Amino acid sequence: MKRAFLLLLPAVMLVFLSIAGCKDETEPSFSRIRVYPECGVVPLQVDCFAAATGGDESGDPTGGNNNLSITWSFGDGTPGGSTSLAYHTFTEPGNFTVVATAEDGDGKTTSTSQVVRVMADTLSIEASSNFPDGMATVNDSIRFDVRALSCDVNPDIEDDYRNLNFSWGMDDSFYVYSSIDTLHLEYEFTNRRPTFQFSEAGTYEVTVGVTFPALATTRLDTLYIEVTD
Repeated sequence: MKRAFLLLLPAVMLVFLSIAGCKDETEPSFSRIRVYPECGVVPLQVDCFAAATGGDESGDPTGGNNNLSITWSFGDGTPGGSTSLAYHTFTEPGNFTVVATAEDGDGKTTSTSQVVRVMADTLSIEASSNFPDGMATVNDSIRFDVRALSCDVNPDIEDDYRNLNFSWGMDDSFYVYSSIDTLHLEYEFTNRRPTFQFSEAGTYEVTVGVTFPALATTRLDTLYIEVTD
């Protein structure tokens, strides 16, 4: 009796695994989603593709979409298509989650998604200091900083800033003429986070220029610092 059970055990396990596998295949599943480009400037047109299999098994046995309908949501309130291919144009900046949903004839669904970053400009920057109200004294060491954002620069990843060049003008002493917006910039400070102490009371315009050589793009931002004795 024990020997007979041991002989039947492999067959029982095979049937169990076969049933489990069939159960998995009856659920729709995505094998691929592609939204291109994943980042760009408004207006941004993206091309979307998704492939799904599984479902009620009444579809193409060679690996087609297996009688599944695929609908799209672009995260900006506009309706999407109902096929594996979709096209969409984003007209506002922001981060949008593109969602593809597959549904079979029995009403079973599954979804997959990809995030698209839509920017207002190819390069955006924001300057700041450790005196956010812009009030300091001649005894204060002011630490300046600048954050940058582009499709190739994540503002929170330090290594991404290696692709940028920085020029700070402290409006204090030595000036050189810049053709950009006819501003006078001081090019003594070329790092991202310079520290500076003003020697005299007054109101100062601190301007930073950030250049992305790969895009041949420069953007400027200005802070106003009121210095008292």
